[in-house]
Amino acid sequence: VAPRRTRFGELLRNRLFVFAVVAQFFYVGAQVGIWSYLIRYLQDAVPGTPEKTAATYLTISLVLFMAGRFIGTALLRFLAPARLLGVFALLNLLLCAVAVALPGWIGLYALVASSLFMSVMFPTIFALGLDGLDDDARKLGASLIVMAIIGGAALTAVMGAVSDHAGIHWAITVPALGFAVILGFAL
Repeated sequence: VAPRRTRFGELLRNRLFVFAVVAQFFYVGAQVGIWSYLIRYLQDAVPGTPEKTAATYLTISLVLFMAGRFIGTALLRFLAPARLLGVFALLNLLLCAVAVALPGWIGLYALVASSLFMSVMFPTIFALGLDGLDDDARKLGASLIVMAIIGGAALTAVMGAVSDHAGIHWAITVPALGFAVILGFAL
């Protein structure tokens, strides 16, 4: 068995693996960002919306996420994982564009719908990133891909800064960028 630093170096030279870590960073950032700002997005886009009403849409979003896991798993019987990931990333990129261009109820529905398509992203990126690695490299690689969840903190902070300077609907460009990175990974 090669020393850990050698394995680490091998992983860093594996472009697919490194891209998986980057994609996972952007995925978790997009997911956490959308869910963290959904209530604020609705209250800003539709002034006077009670927080409880806005929270209901977050709940619907989470239910769609769960349903998407089942739908995505079923679709994997017919589509290659990278293809499904690419289609879902493209759909989420378009849904984010709608949320930026049409703030209000239409934008909200687009953000809520995005959860359905986010559902398979984490496990699919994870599996594709580790594909073809030997057992030792997979163990180390898995821990690095999981550590990419820091994107949830980093990109949510970026969204906050964009929101403060340009408005909450413009902050949705940050998750859109994340989905563009994921689409690139899938391709």
